[in-house]
Amino acid sequence: MQKVHAASLGWLARVTDAVVVGITFLIVAFLRQRARELWSFDVLPGAPLMAPVTVQSQFHLVFAVVPLWLFSLTQHQLYDDIRRIRSDVLLLRIASAVLFAFGLLLVVLFLFPPAVPTSRSFLLAFAVVSIGTLFLARRYEARSARKRAPTWNILVIGGAAEAAPFVDTVLRHPQWGLRVSGVLVPDGEDVTSVHGVRVLGRIQQLTDIVARENIAQVFMTGRAWDTATLRFVADRCEEVGVTFSMDANFLGLSIARADVNDLGGWSVLSFSSVPSDGTALLVKRAVDVVVALGGLVVLSPIMLLAAALIKIEDRGPVFFSQERSGLYGRSFPMYKFRSMCVDAEEKRKALEAKNEMDGPVFKMARDPRITRIGAFLRKSSIDELPQIWNVLRGEMSIVGPRPPLPAEVARYERWQMRRLSMRPGLTCLWQVNGRNKVDFDSWMRLDLEYIDNWSLFLDLKLILKTFPVVLTGRGAS
Repeated sequence: MQKVHAASLGWLARVTDAVVVGITFLIVAFLRQRARELWSFDVLPGAPLMAPVTVQSQFHLVFAVVPLWLFSLTQHQLYDDIRRIRSDVLLLRIASAVLFAFGLLLVVLFLFPPAVPTSRSFLLAFAVVSIGTLFLARRYEARSARKRAPTWNILVIGGAAEAAPFVDTVLRHPQWGLRVSGVLVPDGEDVTSVHGVRVLGRIQQLTDIVARENIAQVFMTGRAWDTATLRFVADRCEEVGVTFSMDANFLGLSIARADVNDLGGWSVLSFSSVPSDGTALLVKRAVDVVVALGGLVVLSPIMLLAAALIKIEDRGPVFFSQERSGLYGRSFPMYKFRSMCVDAEEKRKALEAKNEMDGPVFKMARDPRITRIGAFLRKSSIDELPQIWNVLRGEMSIVGPRPPLPAEVARYERWQMRRLSMRPGLTCLWQVNGRNKVDFDSWMRLDLEYIDNWSLFLDLKLILKTFPVVLTGRGAS
């Protein structure tokens, strides 16, 4: 019932947010219309002024803005349980969601230009104002939900030392709608209360206490429970339809998140330290395909010119294919424009002593194997463009850790192997933080930071940061 209540609050919040976003858009359009003499500028200096903004001329954009804003708010987990998000976290998530939605809106307007032009400063002003209106609306919704929400009686099972921190956490968050009715302790503990909450008895008395105290959920804390005790508690809760929860930190994992799945009738408790939001990952893949197709079309003249210059210089092959390790170490051929002499791989052994990168990676600023055209291709990152084909094939992504050589992976330390748990990409945190100027361990930690904090918004931010890095050639060699 708690999940049903949280879900109903989430859908109510979606409806409210849709109304708030739509009204905010129309109000900002009205203000722009009324203040057209004072508000006649656009975002880009020197850009030609757009047609005057009116409510009538911009009304059609509401049907694009509202779905994009709701989609982004959903992706930023703002509807999971609106009562349990702290105000500071709430504001940060809303700001991130609106910024991501604003980026999506610009992409949509670029791909499908509206018949009636709009103003970038108007859209930017609307996005900024919507952060405030959504925040205020959500604060009001959360406060109202806490007043109306039923209080669920919970029972905590565990030793006093282990149960106390959990009880304290629940007591400090009354907005969760949970009331600790009591604690059950194991045999051998002679205590009357845990953090101010009364001890109701022993674990063997679970059945009677659940019925007497109208318990809705049982929480089992601690790590030292034997299988028979766990089975006893789980069975007693299942018999009366009470939700049974246990401490998911019993393995001491600091990064992995717990999830329960059904596998052909088997209830499987899974712990994952990589992104597991199926919808967001599906969107990421869809963006990869769209961007890759568009990139092949838009960049084809540059790629044809690069191919011609490589062929003219030494008559050698245009492309260079190299085996790389992808998702979970699966091998695939990664394509690049050839930027070195034809026998570069054979000459590498003689240059190993001049490697300027620590760890298993080989990097050399003035590598004698690089051709004249190759030096320009590397500096401008044009040599990486054929990897768009790898993205289209699903072997790579637009954003993700760079794919290593199998020989490099063989020399990885164990903690570095986790960077293979996400599809490799064209750009990542390493690319926008100095590339070859970053030591190997820092490079690996940047990739793990990306995996641990991954979101669609982070991908968009990294893509935008990559453009100036590519244009200036910073850190490339």
